[in-house]
Amino acid sequence: MTYNLAKDWDLPTIIKNCQTTGFASVELRTTHAHGVEPSLSKAQRAETRRRFDDSPVELFGLGTTCEFQSPDPATVRKNIAMCGEFIDLAADVGAKAVKVRPNGLPAGVAVEKTLEQIGAALAECGAMAAERGVKLYMEVHGGGTQEPANAAAIMRHANHPNVYCGWNSNKTDVKDGSVKEAFELLRPTMLAAHLRDLYLPDYPFREFFSLLKASGFSGPTLAEIPPSEDPIRVMHYFRALWQAYAE
Repeated sequence: MTYNLAKDWDLPTIIKNCQTTGFASVELRTTHAHGVEPSLSKAQRAETRRRFDDSPVELFGLGTTCEFQSPDPATVRKNIAMCGEFIDLAADVGAKAVKVRPNGLPAGVAVEKTLEQIGAALAECGAMAAERGVKLYMEVHGGGTQEPANAAAIMRHANHPNVYCGWNSNKTDVKDGSVKEAFELLRPTMLAAHLRDLYLPDYPFREFFSLLKASGFSGPTLAEIPPSEDPIRVMHYFRALWQAYAE
């Protein structure tokens, strides 16, 4: 994903660097230099689609900041409308999925009420996405909402065949040194995974990869890593470690 290693790259650079280093898929995060936003014209959308169609790199998803936890109904409606714009964009440029996120639990609101509200919004957006042939997935994100049990509850409330979750490699996944419990909660709806730097000692990535393999997971695992002055070298190292863990 372009967050944050590739945040300053234009689209040709993203495709070239992914191709050079063997990265097969990309998630384009909104506000980054690639410029793939709902403001694109019909011709610009077609050109974006052509660039990926002419390359071996898959445009897996569009990473949005649409979120649905606000206690203000007008804010939730605004975010649902924004999500609809990204769904249309994804369909036009050939992206397989749109990523949304919860961003915490509002103070003074019952937790279960917020989880149910987020789930209902996801179901609405998931239905819109299904009409355009696009998948919707929720990044496991935000204070409280990134707790695996709460993320799983949101998925139950959404209860829609076109609504998925995205693993986010959070420290809150880890219990007694293992992510197995969190994995078992979220694997049934998991569409993709965001990976931090694989060398980090605070996360059992080797176990996580074993769980992915044993469960038959075939979705993308996307690098969510910091910027670097030597990005190609970093990408080569990341892929090498990824391959070692995936064997």
